[in-house]
Amino acid sequence: MNRIRTTYVASLTAITMCLAVATASAEDTGQRQQGAHVHGIAHITLAAEGPKVLVELTSPAASLIGFEHAPRTDEEHATLALAKENLMAGDAMIRLNIEARCRLEAAEIDAGFADSEQSEHGTHAHDPETDHGEDGHADFHVVYTFACDRPEELGSAALGLFSGFPALERVLFQYVTAEGQGGRSLRRVHPLYFLCRSKPRPLLGRTGAGAARRCATNPARVDAV
Repeated sequence: MNRIRTTYVASLTAITMCLAVATASAEDTGQRQQGAHVHGIAHITLAAEGPKVLVELTSPAASLIGFEHAPRTDEEHATLALAKENLMAGDAMIRLNIEARCRLEAAEIDAGFADSEQSEHGTHAHDPETDHGEDGHADFHVVYTFACDRPEELGSAALGLFSGFPALERVLFQYVTAEGQGGRSLRRVHPLYFLCRSKPRPLLGRTGAGAARRCATNPARVDAV
């Protein structure tokens, strides 16, 4: 029941597969543990190709709404609705530097359990064996599509997720663009990441003052900080 696959998902898949291959050699035991379903940790992949920027977010439901079963009470239904409303504001959840002139074109959300018959409030009994995913967990999966008028100016991304979801502690952020690839672990106190640029230039947009990072020889890994 994954409805979030868009016209550009094939491109995103191809790019992220390349990123996965590039990062495989850098993975150690700690990094493999980070790839698991861990409460408080979300994963974001940013892929830029031409004027399009695709951002894919995966997070345990518990990190965003505090539970991992189909909503059962009025309070849980309200919590889920608010979370989905926040996530639909993709340009607030992830803010690309203003110089790139990017605008959100689409935001699509799959909450795992949220669109099943079990999520219809009060119409079904709840079975703990089926309220979760097959492995006993439920994940939110979100895809944002941005269109940028000046994609060559793309230089930073700032996460607004932390403001809307207080249970979220870390985001493992990875990206791949025409100029390079890399990533690191972002926290509430440091939600801004500068993408590598072959010729770094000052970035003075709404994501904050600073300069894009110069591309390293082999930057494709997530730093556990």
